[in-house]
Amino acid sequence: MKNLPEIELNKDEKLFLFEIDSRIKALLLELPESYHNSLQIVRGSRFRPLLTYYGYTLYSDELNETIYQSATAIELIHKASIIIDDIIDQDKKRHGMPTVHQQYSLNEALIISVFLLGKCIEMLSDIDDSTVRLFSQMIIKMCQGTLSELNINDETAIADIRKILDNQTSQVIQNSLLIGMKSYNESINNQYLEIVGYKLGYLFQLLNDCEVFFNPEFSIQYKGNMNFDINKQRKNLCYSYLEQSLNYKEKSELDCGRYSILDNLLNKYNILDSIKKEILVVLVHFKIQ
Repeated sequence: MKNLPEIELNKDEKLFLFEIDSRIKALLLELPESYHNSLQIVRGSRFRPLLTYYGYTLYSDELNETIYQSATAIELIHKASIIIDDIIDQDKKRHGMPTVHQQYSLNEALIISVFLLGKCIEMLSDIDDSTVRLFSQMIIKMCQGTLSELNINDETAIADIRKILDNQTSQVIQNSLLIGMKSYNESINNQYLEIVGYKLGYLFQLLNDCEVFFNPEFSIQYKGNMNFDINKQRKNLCYSYLEQSLNYKEKSELDCGRYSILDNLLNKYNILDSIKKEILVVLVHFKIQ
């Protein structure tokens, strides 16, 4: 699987993300000086704030303060969640940079994540109740998804894996768009935007799950280790597809840690073709919407 091409942002998008960057860097100044350059916090793609921007600009190009507050708060939730996720996975890198618990310590990383959530709550104090409820549900579902993932076993069905991913990723992408919309006018509801947001989130997680299997070199550079999820007692959709096809011997070998056979198994059972078919189904649904 080849690396996807870089997407070029327009001037307005760049200016918006520059403002989000500035606000995030400014709030870190409330911490002791050694934390002002927390690499995983001050850097990143800002994908979720950008989705919030898109949800807003569907209705207006005149940005208000609420959209800046909402987009910053969404990024703080995301950053707090990846700090915890990296601790659980024991990852040393993200985006090729040290994770927060590597740059500092485990205890410091946990405190920083709580600080980010605290700042998020502070930012939401002037936002309407219905939007705040979306934020709180986002955090709750992320926690539920992660706890479910930590307790999966060999009997966990693909439907259950999908539900976990819905809670961890799909609803976050979905709510980023919806919160952007409500930052313009909290009384607006848009069923189509809700569906599109969910589908985008599902595709995002599906492709993310596949990357380590079909582009392992990038994964090592990105994460600092070979993170198949299954080698850390976690599962993803790509492996779930493969697991359905494995015979007893192949499953036993993987259970014993023989991950060197994964590439051959993925090719043997045409897993990439199955993933492509699922992506096409989602894209067809997009067109219908």
